[in-house]
Amino acid sequence: MTVGEEARVTARRSDAVQFFDAASAAFDRGAAALGLDEHDLTIAGARIRLRFAGQALQPLLLPPIEHSRTRDDGSDVALTVSFFDSLTTGVPMPPPAWGPGDYGPKGSIIGFNDDRMHAAYQPGVDILNLYDADRHAGLYWVAEPNVVPWWETPLRTMLHWWAAPTTLQPLHGGAVGRNGVGVLVVGNSGAGKSTTTLACLEAGMEYVGDDYLVVDVASAIAYSLYSTVKLEPENLDRFPTLAPLVANADRLDTQKAIVRLNEHRGERIVSSLQLRAIVLPHVTGQRESFLAPGSEAEALRILAPTTSFHLPGYAREVVTKLGALVRSLPCYRLEAGTDLEQLTATITDLIES
Repeated sequence: MTVGEEARVTARRSDAVQFFDAASAAFDRGAAALGLDEHDLTIAGARIRLRFAGQALQPLLLPPIEHSRTRDDGSDVALTVSFFDSLTTGVPMPPPAWGPGDYGPKGSIIGFNDDRMHAAYQPGVDILNLYDADRHAGLYWVAEPNVVPWWETPLRTMLHWWAAPTTLQPLHGGAVGRNGVGVLVVGNSGAGKSTTTLACLEAGMEYVGDDYLVVDVASAIAYSLYSTVKLEPENLDRFPTLAPLVANADRLDTQKAIVRLNEHRGERIVSSLQLRAIVLPHVTGQRESFLAPGSEAEALRILAPTTSFHLPGYAREVVTKLGALVRSLPCYRLEAGTDLEQLTATITDLIES
C-alpha cells in the first residue's frame, strides 16, 4: 500500500468512526425523548444487550428472539446494539458520510468496512446497520417502523460482524436433537430442511432452529437464534398442529405463515445442541425415508452460498469456518419421504446411534 493509499484508508476509517459517533448521539436524543428500554439476551453463551429508543420497534423485532431473554445478572455484556427510528423519535439520522457510488454487494458501504468499522444499508427498506468492533457496539436504524419487512431477522448482520474474529458463525440451517445431542439440517430452498426440522419438533424432539442459528465451528455446538418459523402457506397442510397457531393468518396472500414457537412450543426450544452429524435432506415424493452417505463437499456447496447470501462481508472467512465444521462431522444425505412419522424416526435413529 502506498503512502497515499494508506492516508485515504485512514481518512475513511476516521469518517466511519465519526459517523458512528454521530449516529449514536442521534440514538441518545431519541431515547431521551421517548425513553430507553433495555433487554438482555443470552446467545451462544454471550450476553447481548438491546437498547431501544421508545417502543415502536420492539414488537417488530423482539418476537423472533424473545426466547433468549435473560435477566441482568451483572455479567459482562459482549455486544450492545441500539435501535431507533426517526419517525417516532423525531430525530433524523445524520447525513451519510459516503456517496451514491459507495454502495457495494449486500448493502455494504465501500470504504466503511474493515476490521473495526462496518456499515451496511438495505436500499428499498431503508435499514442501516453499523458496528464498531473496538467498542463491541452496534446501531440499527430505520426511517420509520412500517418499513421493517415481515421477514426481517434482527441481529443476523450484527452477530455476523461481531463473531467474525471468533469461532462462532451464524449459518443458514436447522438443528434438532434429543438429550442435548443433535444434527444440523441444511438444504437449499425446497430441499426439505424446514419440513424435517418441524416434523422433528412436532414429534417432541428438542429444537434449536430451522432458519438461521449460530454454530461454534471449533466445538460443533449449535446455538439457538430465532424461534419464529416461516412456512409457505401450502405447507401448512402437512402440519395440522401448527396451522391454528399462525400469527398472520390474514396476510398469507403476500407473506409466509409465521408461527411464534416460543409462545406455543417453548418447552421444546433449547439454547444449544452438541452436533453429531450434518443431514442434507432431499424431497423424494416417496413414502419412506432413508439415509445414505453424504460428502463434505456437498455439505459445503449447500452451506456456503445459502449462508453468505444474506451476510455482508467476510465471505472468505465464512467459507473457512464452514469448511472446518463440515470436516469435523459425518455427513448424510436424507432421502426425505412423505411419511413424517417415519422421517422423524430416521433422524432419531441417527442421533441415538
